[in-house]
Amino acid sequence: MNRRSDAWLAYFMIFPVVAAVLAFVLGPTWDVATLSLTQFVMGQERGFGTLANFRALWADPIFPTVVRNTVIWILGGTLFCVVTGLAVGTFLAIDSKMTTALRALILLPWVLPDVVTAMAWKWMLHGQVGVIGDAFTRTGLTEKPISFLGDPNLVMWMLVVVLVWRKMPLVALILCAAIRSVPAEQIEASRMDGANARQRFRHVILPNIAFSLTAVTVISMIWITAEFTLPWVMTGGGPANASQIMSTYIYQQSFTFFNWGVGSAMSVVNLGFLICVVGLYLYVNRRSWAAGGSK
Repeated sequence: MNRRSDAWLAYFMIFPVVAAVLAFVLGPTWDVATLSLTQFVMGQERGFGTLANFRALWADPIFPTVVRNTVIWILGGTLFCVVTGLAVGTFLAIDSKMTTALRALILLPWVLPDVVTAMAWKWMLHGQVGVIGDAFTRTGLTEKPISFLGDPNLVMWMLVVVLVWRKMPLVALILCAAIRSVPAEQIEASRMDGANARQRFRHVILPNIAFSLTAVTVISMIWITAEFTLPWVMTGGGPANASQIMSTYIYQQSFTFFNWGVGSAMSVVNLGFLICVVGLYLYVNRRSWAAGGSK
């Protein structure tokens, strides 16, 4: 009887959180899905249940570029964030005075406001007055300053670099904590068995942090998908839509051109893409996830 009462008390306690999720997450999601099936002409609603917005989206000549850029942005950003974060986190897990100080300082890129970060990097990468291009010229690496954000072939990769600089510190700290929680007995036993540093990392540390690695990868993917301020402030989707990604193009279609139906259709496609990528990643790593969760 007491167990049943405790269960009802638990349900009662979590009800406000569930209600908030339903109201603030599922509600707007339902509205966007509804708008994606509603055609708007000159800002006026012209009927529900049509796929005209999706047909207009597929016919848009810019949309393939947006999809390609979004793939680079999400998959490239996530890959480099996690790989770099794992490398930095492994270094920070070493006990020393330097790493102790770095654990506190490394969060500086993370805590800076998005707009400040975007504007600072925008000026540093400027083709005429940017300090990075000027440094390349002074050291003889290039004959003239490079317009990093003005070159269609470079702009997306520059955005990914800035993204990794901003998002990686938290990933590194999470993985650093996971590495430091690996039982010392296992590491010492592998060392006594003759395993070198690379073998200890691969066969002892990685299996122990698989749960944290999976979780931080999924979270990073969601963060990057939702990121808007950084690319919008730095490039606004330019030059010539070369850095246009889903989030910026959705904003442009919805609030600049007032194509709410097309913008909502892109939001649905973006959500479906994220669900597929995250679902595939969790399916591939389901054994590691289950093993980590059982500890």
